[in-house]
Amino acid sequence: MKNILLSISKANYHLLQGGSIDDALNFCITDIGKIQEFDRCYIFKNHTDNDGLKLYYTHEWCNDHIESYIDNPNLSGLTYAAFPGLYEKLVKNEPFYGLVKEIENDYFREIMEMQDIKSYLFTPIFSDNLFWGWIGYDDCKTERIWVDEEVYALQTVSINIGLRLNQDKSTSKLEATLKKFDFYMKGSNQALWELNIKTNKSIFSYNWAKILGYTNDEITVDAEFWKNIIHPEDLLKMVVDLENFIAEKSSNHNGIVRMVHKDGHIVWVKYFGLLKKNKKGIPKKIIATFIDITEIIEKEKQLELSEEKFRFIADNTTDLISQHNINGGYTYVSNSIKEILGYEPIEMLNKIAFDFVHPDDGERIRNVQKDFLRDSKPITFTFRFRRKDNSYIWLETSARNILNTENVIVGIQTSSRDVSERIKAEQEIKTALKRERELSEMKSRFVAMASHQFRTPLTVIYSNAELIDLKTNHLDEKTGNSVENITSRIKKEVDRMTELMNNILIFGKYESKKIKKEIKNINLNIFINTLVDTYFHRALEKRKIQIEIKGKKQVFQTDETLLTHILTNLISNAFKYSTGKPDPILVMTYLENEIEIKVTDFGIGIPENEIKYLFTSFFRASNTTTIIGSGLGLTIVKQFTVFLNGKIELKSKENYGTTIKLNFPYEQK
Repeated sequence: MKNILLSISKANYHLLQGGSIDDALNFCITDIGKIQEFDRCYIFKNHTDNDGLKLYYTHEWCNDHIESYIDNPNLSGLTYAAFPGLYEKLVKNEPFYGLVKEIENDYFREIMEMQDIKSYLFTPIFSDNLFWGWIGYDDCKTERIWVDEEVYALQTVSINIGLRLNQDKSTSKLEATLKKFDFYMKGSNQALWELNIKTNKSIFSYNWAKILGYTNDEITVDAEFWKNIIHPEDLLKMVVDLENFIAEKSSNHNGIVRMVHKDGHIVWVKYFGLLKKNKKGIPKKIIATFIDITEIIEKEKQLELSEEKFRFIADNTTDLISQHNINGGYTYVSNSIKEILGYEPIEMLNKIAFDFVHPDDGERIRNVQKDFLRDSKPITFTFRFRRKDNSYIWLETSARNILNTENVIVGIQTSSRDVSERIKAEQEIKTALKRERELSEMKSRFVAMASHQFRTPLTVIYSNAELIDLKTNHLDEKTGNSVENITSRIKKEVDRMTELMNNILIFGKYESKKIKKEIKNINLNIFINTLVDTYFHRALEKRKIQIEIKGKKQVFQTDETLLTHILTNLISNAFKYSTGKPDPILVMTYLENEIEIKVTDFGIGIPENEIKYLFTSFFRASNTTTIIGSGLGLTIVKQFTVFLNGKIELKSKENYGTTIKLNFPYEQK
């Protein structure tokens, strides 16, 4: 055990280092192989392509005089179908090990013998809860008998590799996000500023040097530098504004301020700040963005724009800003029209906007204008507009009326943006949703057809197995018993397939939303007793579920068919997984606002680490492999319980039994 701990310790050391994951994996298998005296250690990584999930031999360490297979093409690109039982075991995060001579599948055994392997251990690797691959440990000279402590210890290496893979993935995403943020900030004309309220120290980042003409080294973090870069006439207002914001006398910290460039000229800056507090609610820091709007201010002065128009342009610098007379003619167009539509602003003056609208949208847009002029409320609408190159793009336009001092409409002001990509994406989404619905319906039809088609051959197989039983009477006892064992297995598998088909049909109907609730009042006491007598009359087995009813009976509304599916699944499981144990118990309690139903068995229970997977489709606990089941029963129980506005709770302990509690309201709304 000492050697195991030493090898795990070394493996963890490599995984904690900051090098590449490939180097870390190579170091891990090398140290484990040497210390544990294996003959070969290697890693297979999963990869999915058009043909499904495949294995690829990616890392390897070999002991002296042991042949390497890392470059053997026959060991990469294989599917799990070549190794029966391997995927089913590993995907449940369970180790797979044993002696090669005991492998039943010929192809699997031949591949292992080709590599001179006598005993093997595979431990799965999961990254972000996905089956990433696995580590293999081979003995080629001796038939090692694996003990649980050794297997468990080596499995921790796989767990730690998965943690390292998760860390690398998270780090990669974070770095990509930071790069994207850095690109955005540097590509825009914005800067960040942060003030520590306690220390009064400032941090300037990104575009401060560019906006104010300083180098990064010249920008200092003290308050004096901050005060010196603000225009003297704006300093007092800025200080008062900041103090009120910190004292929470003002809920906003935004506006426009003049700052002094290094060479002395004025830079107009628009700022917006957020107040950050500590856990006690005390202001801790201010984080603010600053945008250089000098060019906008200068344009405002040059064109003598009205205050309203300036605010509109300042807030929508990337949109197409226009003003129209009430007939739709352009009276003002912003420069952004060149980038969006290809026209020069002067080309559009006095042109009628409706003349550029796509013919298929013309009538709708004219009706929109009529309603807009009548209601005088701001609106937003989308339509196709002709560019200078005669192509059409989708514009999303927000419009509001321009009123004179007498509140008479004298024009229309609009802000438009190109939303062609969004419209295209919406159309693709609609197409994809339609295709998904079609595929879902096709799947439902296929499931129903396949399930029904299976019934006839299954019935024939079962009937013939019974006929074989009848014809064994003339055989000697030994031969008869042998034949009966075979027919018993056949009938057991037919029962399993029949249960699976029934559950798939129910599951498919629910998934396709074809199940409807038919709610009515029922006498639950009679319903429960009738259900047990009808479906669970086990006189031959001398087993019977014990029923206990508590509380005062009340009117109960439900769907009888759905409730039958729920309870027959639960009671069937209670019998199935408690063979040879005390009879199961059903306790029904009338509470004040709801009915509570508990089904308890004293059977094999469920491993603690597998309870969270029990309501997953087709999942079966690791200790149920010898018991017939489809893996859909509890999934259906939960789906129907929620469908009936109920709640489900499961408690279980391995080798002690399981209790499932259902709670339903008395009335269904």
